[in-house]
Amino acid sequence: MTDANCAANAAEELARAEECLKEARALHVAGLPFGVASRAYYAVFHAVRALLFSAGLEMKSHRGTLSLLGEHFVKPGRLTAELARTAAHMQRDREDADYATGTVFTDTQVAQMVSDAERFVAEARRLVGG
Repeated sequence: MTDANCAANAAEELARAEECLKEARALHVAGLPFGVASRAYYAVFHAVRALLFSAGLEMKSHRGTLSLLGEHFVKPGRLTAELARTAAHMQRDREDADYATGTVFTDTQVAQMVSDAERFVAEARRLVGG
């Protein structure tokens, strides 16, 4: 991957993250918590991909993406461990929303999902420089 490709891919991923954030907000207003869990997670996932592309890294899986985030952004101190834990927690929430029977999210939890996604995407944008 060339530097130009990395930058273009990072910008595209940030744009997708922003679109997912808009969807999460709309689903929250509509009272659809499972949709919020999914779209908030994908906002973070695309922001993570933007960070990795900005560092010239390609990912193979969702879990691998979070592993690379820790190795290349948390360990060197570029991203807080708290934000990385937020990404992992959001991944679990998304999986529960999609697959776990009996999962319930309160409005407070759903609002926090949106807020956490907004914080993560903003930090990714700052780090990527976009």
